[in-house]
Amino acid sequence: MSKHGFFQITQKVFLRDGDRLLVMRDKKSGLGDLPGGRMDEHEFFEDWTLSIKREISEELGNDIKIDLNPKPFLIHKHRVNEENVPCIILAYHAKLISGKIQMSDEHDYMEWVDIKNYNPTPLFTEYMLDTISLYLK
Repeated sequence: MSKHGFFQITQKVFLRDGDRLLVMRDKKSGLGDLPGGRMDEHEFFEDWTLSIKREISEELGNDIKIDLNPKPFLIHKHRVNEENVPCIILAYHAKLISGKIQMSDEHDYMEWVDIKNYNPTPLFTEYMLDTISLYLK
């Protein structure tokens, strides 16, 4: 008899400023990343956009104001590197409204890239490459 699985939830934001998309690099892994992160246990039964907003202010600073579409446009799966835990990624569209980004120490690089001609392969690998490639199509 099979047992039910337990999974973590990662929420990632495709943050746009016109035709530009914000891409970042995770300091620990050295791989491409997007703003967002894993949901905390107590956030599961709350409005999930609160979890996203917490991650955005942690990673981009309290100055940033975004217009977040609360409906995920993409669902993907992966394993969290450190613990090898199965994880579901929910990806959301958002527009930058205002504010200056103050990058947290989770990331060591960020860039606004043109979605019309961006090649994600130098920075992104594995599930994040799949996710961003699906987005760019």
